[in-house]
Amino acid sequence: MSDTALRRRIRAQTSPRDPATMRFILDAPVQAGRSASFDGPVDGAPLARALFCIAGVSRVQVRDETILVTRAPDADWQALKAPIAAAIRQVLERTDRPLGEVPDPAAVEGSDGALLAAVAEFLDRRVNPSITGHGGHIAAEAVEGGVVRLRMSGGCQGCAASSLTLRNGVETMLRAAFPAIREVVDVTDHATGKKPFYSRVPGHSPVLPGGIAQEAQPAIEIDPLPRQVRRHLEGLPVETLPITYGRLARDLGMVAPGAIRRITEALETTMREDAAADRPFIAARVVGRGPLKLPGRGFFDLARELDRGPRPDETEEVFHRRHVTKSLGTALKPA
Repeated sequence: MSDTALRRRIRAQTSPRDPATMRFILDAPVQAGRSASFDGPVDGAPLARALFCIAGVSRVQVRDETILVTRAPDADWQALKAPIAAAIRQVLERTDRPLGEVPDPAAVEGSDGALLAAVAEFLDRRVNPSITGHGGHIAAEAVEGGVVRLRMSGGCQGCAASSLTLRNGVETMLRAAFPAIREVVDVTDHATGKKPFYSRVPGHSPVLPGGIAQEAQPAIEIDPLPRQVRRHLEGLPVETLPITYGRLARDLGMVAPGAIRRITEALETTMREDAAADRPFIAARVVGRGPLKLPGRGFFDLARELDRGPRPDETEEVFHRRHVTKSLGTALKPA
């Protein structure tokens, strides 16, 4: 089956963090090597033009196979889901460049316009996936003479840690990626931020890609990763299971190096919790990319370590299917 055909298969999934955002998940990347975010229609991006023609769509983010659509406060998902899915299919049938052309890195040095496009692409792929889960977003607004102007929104607007996030995290990453940048300027009106994600009490914030952490205390509690993993797996439709480690990481907005390792460690924590509570392993719902669709070797090793490994008369494949079936309360269809 072609990538175009795969992309037309769409499933809608509510966001575990934000009821105003819904994920429209394809079975292949929307546009290979390209991610984007839109706050309105863009001439060079057919998907943005089509989606913002639908009343009630206020924001669109695209990365890999996932299109995240944010609705307006007075909009209703029951009325929006079908038109959004139809618009996505129509665009994918007409073009292989639904997000527009990929910026040419060779042109970055000599053009502010090309540098703006490249910085926007970089923010969407490397930075925003990490801060979107905390309610924030950073956009490249303009580039003039190598001076990049960034605007923060959502939880980053008015956030006490915003300056540290920008200077110690984002600016460092941008300068390393684009030597043509002379200066990074924050043009956000932080005084009007209504719901900053961080309080002004010193502490620790989440880590940006590259392992750069900011000093600030969350104003609301952030669920530990094992709890996020469990909640996400519990909320997935049965027909979408099992899912891969990579898909789970992407669904949780984890794209930085080491994401799969962190996902694996979180799944191991859920296994210990399930063993202590005498529950089937929910971690069985996550598998590798191999043809057998089995978890990694560590899953079986830890199961044995917890005295809950395969029975003497069953293979690892049968053991895995037994735990998936018991955790779902229903039989899993054969792969």
